[in-house]
Amino acid sequence: MEKWKSNVWLIIIICAIIIGYPFFAIKYFETSTALKITAKFLLLPIVLFLLIFGPKFYYKSVKPLDKDIPKNKFKEKARDIFSIFMMIIFSTGILFGIAFSLIITTNKLFGKSESVKINESVEKYEPYITKNGRLRHYIDFRNPKTQEIIHLEVYREYYVGEIFEKEMNYGAWGILYSTE
Repeated sequence: MEKWKSNVWLIIIICAIIIGYPFFAIKYFETSTALKITAKFLLLPIVLFLLIFGPKFYYKSVKPLDKDIPKNKFKEKARDIFSIFMMIIFSTGILFGIAFSLIITTNKLFGKSESVKINESVEKYEPYITKNGRLRHYIDFRNPKTQEIIHLEVYREYYVGEIFEKEMNYGAWGILYSTE
């Protein structure tokens, strides 16, 4: 295999591990706060970074690997623009996923975790069937500290008004999580 192909596979594997880690290591975690932090503070810098350096990377590293460049200049330019656009879109998604996962992971690993006993009434229950046919359960309850509504994936069905009891922690980012 050519060296650049093995480097691309290595990068894909590293990104997959970083993105997937919190979903396997942390059983319960609050996603809405992490998404808000990532979107509010990191999405614009990610997009700007890719808009500045994406085309440079494409012309310096990717295009020289292309073996069948169209003879027509218009087709070549259109193909370059489309390739750069798609590269920026996919790279934004990957970097957003990495940033989200790093926020969830650092929330657990760094700083002092404050333990709290959640003993709140379920305000909303949503069953959701994925495209693969897997049933997921989501509940909404009030954060005992801030009184904001928390949307959490759980592992069983709950009824509205039923008490959700769980020993959870506030991590470094102030996001609720539990590893048990």
